Amino acid sequence: MSQERIELWSNNSLTEFAIKFNSTVVVNSSSNPDAIVKMIDECPYKEGYDVDWRYTLSQWVVYYLANKYAVLINSKISVQKEFNIRDDDDNEIYSSYPPLSLAIKVKNKLPPKPGLKCHFCNLKYCLEEERKQHEEFWHSDKIKI
Repeated sequence: MSQERIELWSNNSLTEFAIKFNSTVVVNSSSNPDAIVKMIDECPYKEGYDVDWRYTLSQWVVYYLANKYAVLINSKISVQKEFNIRDDDDNEIYSSYPPLSLAIKVKNKLPPKPGLKCHFCNLKYCLEEERKQHEEFWHSDKIKI
């Protein structure tokens, strides 16, 4: 028995979206449903998706586009090439995103290991002040003044 699937469909420019369930469009963001031409994602149907199809569509589109954008950044493909908005008639660029220059910071230092121990119960601390506060609070009767 195969599980039912829902599909996310879009137009070629990823500006209009629709959800199809059982080969039927259940919700779309387009006033022209014929503009939705390609399936871009699919997932198994789970109970609850159909409570509010518009909400499901909005969340799925955000999730899909965010993942697509993250993949572009990770694979170092120029964002400008992928997300240009072009007019089909004259190929003029109306809006484009500048290329991103991301510097990924790598932590080479490991966090400091606790090197200080409480003199009474051997709990470990990184800072002398933390150890002192602990000893004053929990072991005040044992501290010599």
